Amino acid sequence: MLKHCILGFDYSESWQKTCDRLPSVLQLAGVQRLTLVHVLDTTRRLNVEDSAAAAASHLKELSASLGAELGITVDYEVRQGFAASELHEAARRHKADGLIVLNQSHSAGHALFYGNITLNLARLTRLPLLILPASGPVMEPSAPVLLATDGSRPARVAQRAFEHFLSGGRHGLVLWVETEELDNVATINEQVADITSRHEQVISRHVKGSAVREIVKTAETEQVALVILGKRGTTPIQDLMIGSTAEGVARESHQPVLLIPANTEF
Repeated sequence: MLKHCILGFDYSESWQKTCDRLPSVLQLAGVQRLTLVHVLDTTRRLNVEDSAAAAASHLKELSASLGAELGITVDYEVRQGFAASELHEAARRHKADGLIVLNQSHSAGHALFYGNITLNLARLTRLPLLILPASGPVMEPSAPVLLATDGSRPARVAQRAFEHFLSGGRHGLVLWVETEELDNVATINEQVADITSRHEQVISRHVKGSAVREIVKTAETEQVALVILGKRGTTPIQDLMIGSTAEGVARESHQPVLLIPANTEF
């Protein structure tokens, strides 16, 4: 589904650790080509080791080693400017199918997630965004995928992505959290029943409480390979709001999260 992805790369210790978990995630997503993109922040003074030439040399070595390890095409690009907008532009120019970024907010706390690259890119992109946690377990090959749904249009689009991941017999879990704000319980029940009737390897779960807390807890308890969520917004103005549940799960989940924009076509 995500045959060509842009991967926003930096030189942090967290990214080095995340590289160890890349093979299983990329295999799950069906990635066949990867473009590593490092963005030089032009808002601060750069050291010699931060130059475009130094970054390109490092990415050249990394792309060669990753390509050999993963058995896929890996190239690279160095850009300058604001990271989120440059990654978004790189995806547009390369006609990529999705983007991959790292969420380092677990150690930095709640407040630093606001305004960081991951959230800004989530607001900008109209492509699927795969968010890898800086800390978390290596995915088991047989791990299920989780669809969190609220019956909305973005959730229905995310459902189509979820069903792509079920090919080959992979197990799935559909979770819907009943909150006080929900007024479409019957619709959700119908949609969930339709999914489970068409996919015998899919089970459903209905819980009550905080959507973010229950989704994150279930994903961790079940050790899922991926949490799939719909991203709200179908216009440039609406795209600035990804949805409080999607934002909360992307920030707090220790499992990879795939945000699917409402305009995504499959």
